[in-house]
Amino acid sequence: MVLIAVKCPVCKGTDVSKKGKTRQDVQRYICNERTCSGKTFLLDYTYNGSKPGIEREIINMTANASGMSDITRVLKVSRTKVSKTLKKQKT
Repeated sequence: MVLIAVKCPVCKGTDVSKKGKTRQDVQRYICNERTCSGKTFLLDYTYNGSKPGIEREIINMTANASGMSDITRVLKVSRTKVSKTLKKQKT
């Protein structure tokens, strides 16, 4: 039997419990630390646009003069994700 050390991506705490499964049958976890927001998270995302930090990568690539096509190809996300992230950053 192999144990996987699960850490919260927000607070890096180890007090984590299972919290059901997604529609794609992927295990969902929740952080039980008092200082954490208590949001659920996954260890393995099926879509790259849902990964933590991907929006920061989109903004950084845009600041370095990468176009939408370059960003979608490199990060393997949809044009809609790039567009929405950039619109949200504007406001």
